[in-house]
Amino acid sequence: MPHLSDLVPGPGKRQIVFGGTRAGKSSYMDWGIRTIQKERPNAMQILVDTKPRFRAEKEAYGPNNRYRRSAAYRYKSWAKGPVLPNSVVIDLWDRHPFRGLWRNPGEVAIMQSGETRDWLRMLQLLDAFAKRPLKDRERLVNVDEVMDFYGRNTWAIDSKRDVFYYLSRAGGERNIGLSLGAQKVKGIPPLVIDMASVVVLFHLRNDREDMRILNSHGIPGQLSPTGDYVFRRYEIMPGGKASEPFEGICNYPQTYLDQLAA
Repeated sequence: MPHLSDLVPGPGKRQIVFGGTRAGKSSYMDWGIRTIQKERPNAMQILVDTKPRFRAEKEAYGPNNRYRRSAAYRYKSWAKGPVLPNSVVIDLWDRHPFRGLWRNPGEVAIMQSGETRDWLRMLQLLDAFAKRPLKDRERLVNVDEVMDFYGRNTWAIDSKRDVFYYLSRAGGERNIGLSLGAQKVKGIPPLVIDMASVVVLFHLRNDREDMRILNSHGIPGQLSPTGDYVFRRYEIMPGGKASEPFEGICNYPQTYLDQLAA
C-alpha cells in the first residue's frame, strides 16, 4: 500500500489540490505538511490559512521570537479541530515576523487571518520570503484556499505581489515549492495551472465546467472522483504530459479523525 510520502511533491515542485467543500482537500494538505515535517525537516514551511481552519500548537514571543508558548487560548471559541504539530502562529504585523523561526527541525510558520487587510499583508510577507536569497535550504509555501487571493477575473488582489504566480513561474529555480488548495478550478490563473508539477483532484461541485478547464491544461477525464474522499493524483512527466492517475483514499489515524469536527 502506498504511503503519503510517495505522493507529496519533492523540493521545488508545484502542487495544486482541487476539491469542493468537505471533499477531503484540507486534510490531505494537512498530512502532506506533516509528512514533509518528518521526512524533510530542514524545509522552511509556511502555511497560509485564510479561513481560518488550522490550529497552531505554539506562538512565538520574546526578543527575536526566541521563545514558544501554547497557542491553545486562541482557539477556545472554535469548533472541534486538529492541531498541526510543531507549528507556530506568527504576528503578521510584527516588524520582523519571520525572525527566529525554523530553528527547530520541521517547524511550520502559520499565517492566519480571515480579514482582507491581513491577506494583503500576507502577500507582502510572502513576497519578501520568496525573494530573499537562500542558497542551500528548501522553502515551501502551502495555501489552503488560494482563491481568496484572486478575483473572479483571475487577477490577484494585489497585482504587484502575485507571489503564487511568481513562484509558479520561477520558484523551482530557487528551491521554493508551492502547494495550493482550491475549491474550484475556474478563477485560478492559467499559468499557475500550466506550471503545476502535481495535480490532486477530489470531487468538484462544479464538475463539468472545472473539468473542461483542466482538460485544456492536459489533465484528462470528464468527471472528478465521485466516491467519498476519493482523490486522483496526476504528475506531469518529462515531455509535458500528465501521468496515468493514481486513485486512492487516505487512511488517517483514528487519533486524528477523533479531532475533526462532525
